Amino acid sequence: MPQALMVASAVIGIGGTVYSANQQKKAARAAQKQQVEQNRRSQRQALREAQIRKAQTQQTATATGASFGSGLAGGLSSLASQFGSSAGYSSMMSGLNQQIAMAGQRADFGAAVGNLGFKAFDTLGGPEWLKGKVTG
Repeated sequence: MPQALMVASAVIGIGGTVYSANQQKKAARAAQKQQVEQNRRSQRQALREAQIRKAQTQQTATATGASFGSGLAGGLSSLASQFGSSAGYSSMMSGLNQQIAMAGQRADFGAAVGNLGFKAFDTLGGPEWLKGKVTG
């Protein structure tokens, strides 16, 4: 019976450790995706700012009589685009933050289960040459 418990505790320890590592990888992938999206947003923001400057120039031209209203229309379109983009970006970042946090919590849980299994393995009389080597 003690041998069966030792084997079970070793399996639990290994399983918990593998689960923890997988969850850490998930968190890292979500964090990487978040970084990519932040970079894309910065690029879009730079383009938008250039479009705004263009629209403002056109608007100034309209105010001085050099054009007929296209600057105003362009400026308003740019503002509407910015609002829509910001709302979508915030939702996406919130979802990614939630994925990262959940994967981190699962990784911590897996590590705790793994440590518990390894401690039980040691306590139940695991081989002397392994004592203390399988626990954190």
